[in-house]
Amino acid sequence: MSGRSLVFAIVALATTALSLNGCAGDEASTAATVAPIQPTSYVVKELVTTTTTTTPTTTTTVPGMIYEDYSHTITSGDNPSYLADLYSISLGDLNSANSQNPDYNSFPIGGTIVIPPGAMMPSVIAGQRVTQTADGSGTCTTSEHTVVEGDNPTVVANSYGISIEDLARANATNPVYSSFLLGGTLLIPSSGC
Repeated sequence: MSGRSLVFAIVALATTALSLNGCAGDEASTAATVAPIQPTSYVVKELVTTTTTTTPTTTTTVPGMIYEDYSHTITSGDNPSYLADLYSISLGDLNSANSQNPDYNSFPIGGTIVIPPGAMMPSVIAGQRVTQTADGSGTCTTSEHTVVEGDNPTVVANSYGISIEDLARANATNPVYSSFLLGGTLLIPSSGC
């Protein structure tokens, strides 16, 4: 063996011995190796809170407009066409609103008719309404009277300054007129109706 090969053999042997010695199991060689973790480049930001502002819905109110179903109590002289005109709606709208209403087919005095939203309240003084004259030549205003104890046709007619005949004509189909039931409602026509 030459000197050079011998040096290589000794170096190889020493390297092997050193490497085997490192795996031999002494405490230094079995300790866990922990590498420090360096901070990353992320940036912590504050949470952004957003607020959405919506414009509130505005409702324009029209004086006298009906905004939900309104119940009209049938009185003498009422019919679909008259009510449609009175409440400023189409006859079709009135028919649709009352398609399931049995009172709409027979129009009994004291029954109720549904007036749909979008209709207008009659432009008359509260408690009054406009009706056709007996001969159909014009209109007249009627008001309502609630029957109280002591009322009879003469007392009621005199208190409103009308004739008993006018009172009877305005209430011809009103069952309250024939019985004067306390709390019932009579139509009071204006003079000359």
